[in-house]
Amino acid sequence: MYAPAQNLLANGSFEEENICVEYKHNCAPEAWMANSMWANYYYYTPGKAYEGTHFIGLAAGAVYQGVHNFIRTRLLCGLQPGHQYQLTFYLRSRHDILDSVGVYFSPGDFLYEKRSFKLLEPQLWAVNALDTLEADPNYWQKVRLIYTATGEEGFMTIGSFNRKEYKFRGSPDFNRDYYFYVDEVSLIPLDKQEQLCPQADSVATDIYNENQHHEMLKRQVYARSKNPPPIMPLPKTRNRFIPPRQRIDTLIIPDIFFATASYELSPKSYHLLDSFSNQLSRFRVDSVVIEGHTDSVGKLAYNQRLSLNRATAVQEYIEDKLPPEKIVFTVRGFAFTKPVASNKTPRGRQKNRRVEVYVYRKEQ
Repeated sequence: MYAPAQNLLANGSFEEENICVEYKHNCAPEAWMANSMWANYYYYTPGKAYEGTHFIGLAAGAVYQGVHNFIRTRLLCGLQPGHQYQLTFYLRSRHDILDSVGVYFSPGDFLYEKRSFKLLEPQLWAVNALDTLEADPNYWQKVRLIYTATGEEGFMTIGSFNRKEYKFRGSPDFNRDYYFYVDEVSLIPLDKQEQLCPQADSVATDIYNENQHHEMLKRQVYARSKNPPPIMPLPKTRNRFIPPRQRIDTLIIPDIFFATASYELSPKSYHLLDSFSNQLSRFRVDSVVIEGHTDSVGKLAYNQRLSLNRATAVQEYIEDKLPPEKIVFTVRGFAFTKPVASNKTPRGRQKNRRVEVYVYRKEQ
């Protein structure tokens, strides 16, 4: 609804329009707010956006004075400390100012920041990912940066953080201001197992309910800059649970380990079953399936009982050797219905007389 896939930013395409409560006008993108209050920063220009029809324009300077516009958004979930996230967005401008575009992560809302932007240090700079700094108003450049989280992030801000004023050439882009443009912003965990927090939708709803702009926002910022609201930590992203891979171990117990035509275990089987039971106690076992099989000599009913009794004998012997932990045993007798060799030869019939033990366990 609000963010595709695992994007931690709502409305990163800027296509969803916010209708401000003051003028009932679509003057801003949902989920994003600019510190400029009154400046024109939300553009609907088909053919000019990187994707869709909307994009953002931010002032990086003006004809007579230093103007810097910033746009911020609240993250949908808190980031996990030490985890890495891929930030991607697109930039263009006809001015040589892209080297100063920075991205600033902060616990609190940038709109209420008391310090000058010149005292802030963005964690990421677009220049580290740009192909060229040449100014081309028609060329969108992809910015792809990797951010390592501290775990305190609540907001992300994009703007021009340069420490000097540029000497712009040509006429301003809008009124007296010189702009750069931003589109298609996403912040995605590099760890594919990391997912949005369960509360992401409710956080997005709160973000989308922020409809104040212009004078109402100006008054709110003025009041809260003097008395900033407490920082409310976001619920962290979560790692998708991956169940341990199940492994199936198989033990084949041949006919020679039983008394002839009987389900009584022969003493020669004890060493094998003792060793097997010892190994079994070392693993996380889900279940054990024991299946008995015979050759085709004799009637089906007789072989059915014999195969089931042999499987049961193996189960009882193994269970007696295991610690008193509960392992689910399933015992089956198939008589001669599942041969592994031809019943027409003595060698084939010998192979068919067997007990198969399947151990379903979780890998550590």
